[in-house]
Amino acid sequence: MAYAHLPTRRFWQVLAVTVLMGFGQAAEGLAFTVGPTALTFNAVQDGTSPSNQTLSVFRKRTNQITVTTSDNASWLTVSPATTSMTTKATLAVAVDTTGLAAGTYNATITVKVGKGTKIVPVTMTLSSPPSATTATLAWNAVTDPSLSGYNVKVGTASGLYSRTITVGNVTSYTVDSLTNGTTYYFTVTAYNSAGESQPSNEVSKSIY
Repeated sequence: MAYAHLPTRRFWQVLAVTVLMGFGQAAEGLAFTVGPTALTFNAVQDGTSPSNQTLSVFRKRTNQITVTTSDNASWLTVSPATTSMTTKATLAVAVDTTGLAAGTYNATITVKVGKGTKIVPVTMTLSSPPSATTATLAWNAVTDPSLSGYNVKVGTASGLYSRTITVGNVTSYTVDSLTNGTTYYFTVTAYNSAGESQPSNEVSKSIY
């Protein structure tokens, strides 16, 4: 009866060796890190694409191993797609905002080192272009040779001008520092050493 237990003991001994070997093979691929663990890009619609960012791959083992990368969005690129490393590899991550609408975009980068895999989430926020906060005025020149220059008058109610800008002897001017959601009213006067002319016709512009 004692011999009946021998095959069972030998079976479990072999099984234990097999499990340990499998763990060792998996650990070689899993023992690496990728930093940063997430990437964020910010850009303005119809503007230039943001600068590239870098992913760094680290591991303790010093044997040569293959690194492969991929992404799941047309606006996202990670390179190189395939490389090799011992203890460190550097990856470049780029986004292309051409033709994209304003909004938040999410994607992932997959980094494989041997049999191990890491996923890096990527978020890109594309803002709408800033609203125009300027108004450009143009007017006909005064032919009087005594002319010294022009004043541009600005207000937020018709006929009431709280801001006067002396612009010199020019026939156009861009008024800046205007506030979104406000309608502005403008008129122009000419001046010389004797005084100031009557105002021109009034024009308005709503800033959105």
